[in-house]
Amino acid sequence: MSSSRPLVCIFFKLPPSRRSILRIHEIAWNVYLPQMKRLSQALDAAQATHPSSEIQKIWSEVRRRAAVMVDKLERIGIMNYNAAFAFLAFLNAIHDGRDGSGPYENFQSCTSQIFDESRKVQDVMLNFREEIRIAVGRITSILSRDDKDVSSFVTESSQSLLEFATGVEECSAILEEHRGEVKEVQRQSLDEKDNRPSEDEFRMVREKWKVFHALSDSPAYRWPALWREIQGPEKNGEPAVASHNATSPIMSTDSSKSQKILFWRKFFPRISPCFD
Repeated sequence: MSSSRPLVCIFFKLPPSRRSILRIHEIAWNVYLPQMKRLSQALDAAQATHPSSEIQKIWSEVRRRAAVMVDKLERIGIMNYNAAFAFLAFLNAIHDGRDGSGPYENFQSCTSQIFDESRKVQDVMLNFREEIRIAVGRITSILSRDDKDVSSFVTESSQSLLEFATGVEECSAILEEHRGEVKEVQRQSLDEKDNRPSEDEFRMVREKWKVFHALSDSPAYRWPALWREIQGPEKNGEPAVASHNATSPIMSTDSSKSQKILFWRKFFPRISPCFD
């Protein structure tokens, strides 16, 4: 937003719900990952008597596509983190009596990215749901050649695909709700009477956004570990390295501190556009 007059006071909006960030991550760890493992185990059991390099190629591509989906989900968290940082800069400018137009433009840019990217992620998930269904169908056809019994694989894969589809639907609904919340926080509006918010209002709004900022901090959610688990073995046959505890998807803040600097250096080139 550009304006000839400084942006002085606004009707503050609180951040989007923290539930969105937490629940999306829970679905990724507690639905997507277990179902990918379940399908892999069912496939391994079937391949014990029906070995096929063609099946391995199909499944490797499925896992690669699943890892892409996880990467897209991670980006939403990173964008939320950036938006919260931008809003806090905007809030501080208003509190200190400085022109908040520049920080406000950064905030608007960041939230617009979240709004657009969330829609893209919804499409990626829905497309992957169809891709994995088709892939399992192809694998079943290959396994059932020569009238071999694949009933066990069919049962396991059908149940797993149902669980996976349910997770996709829930995650997509959460992202749609998140888009609505992001659209709402974009409507920070100028107070035409220039009534300065009270210190209590500044304090309350700042604390809410600081909590949202902290909860959006990607290293705390161990997305790279989840990505490695879903991606599976490397092409050379060596297993992907993963040191996380699958029953505890969110690591403690203290244990993640040593990883944060390297993590943000790695991802900074792709997360900084809204601060340019």
